[in-house]
Amino acid sequence: RIKSMAGDNSLKSFTVWVLVALTTGASAVVMTTVWLTKYLGGFDWNNEKVFNYHPLFMVIGMVFLYANSALVYRVFRNSRKPLLKSVHGILHILALVFSIVGLVAVFKFHNLPTHNIPNMYSLHSWIGLAVVILFCMQWVIAFVAFVFPTLSDSLRASYLSMHRFWGAGIFVGSVASCLLGLTEKNFFAGNYAKLPDAAKLSNCLGLVLSAYAILIVYILGREDFRRLESATTPERVELRQGGDK
Repeated sequence: RIKSMAGDNSLKSFTVWVLVALTTGASAVVMTTVWLTKYLGGFDWNNEKVFNYHPLFMVIGMVFLYANSALVYRVFRNSRKPLLKSVHGILHILALVFSIVGLVAVFKFHNLPTHNIPNMYSLHSWIGLAVVILFCMQWVIAFVAFVFPTLSDSLRASYLSMHRFWGAGIFVGSVASCLLGLTEKNFFAGNYAKLPDAAKLSNCLGLVLSAYAILIVYILGREDFRRLESATTPERVELRQGGDK
């Protein structure tokens, strides 16, 4: 009875933390959209406003969608693993698509004849590109490890801890890159020290992104929030029977 009560309390706490995190992440996306439309002129793929797709799509892809893909196994803890793997993978693909479009947008902006800005010179760009490359590598390795039935259960289990570690690390790196990008954009505006309304909003956006990162890492790090695997679940039975054949 005590164990049951502890589990119920943990589940209630988990629900609260997830709702707070989702609200914070959605707020970051909304704040990014407002910042870009109200203060930076909105969106247009055919002129200098093409840049504005970059921060929005990177926040949506490498921050919001990426974090939600990591929460899938915890939020839908009673669903079958194959379904969750599909949702997890689809969210990762969407995150990658948004990220690629965001990267194309910023390179296109830099290479406009009216701007001709050098590419890949800032710390923001170095960290950002490194994070996207690591994300792609993580996705490919995880696909081989968890989708193709070629690895033994022991190898999958040993890689799982690395998968979780690098997943959290890439997410933190994504948020760090966003913070550097916000600061860089504010300095390029030329009047950052006067703290105009655009800078105030982007600074608040940075705080919200930081809070979101802390919330996601906390949720992923709580052992009692993890999905409990049973030896009698259909997935475990199938694996065990497959190994006996």
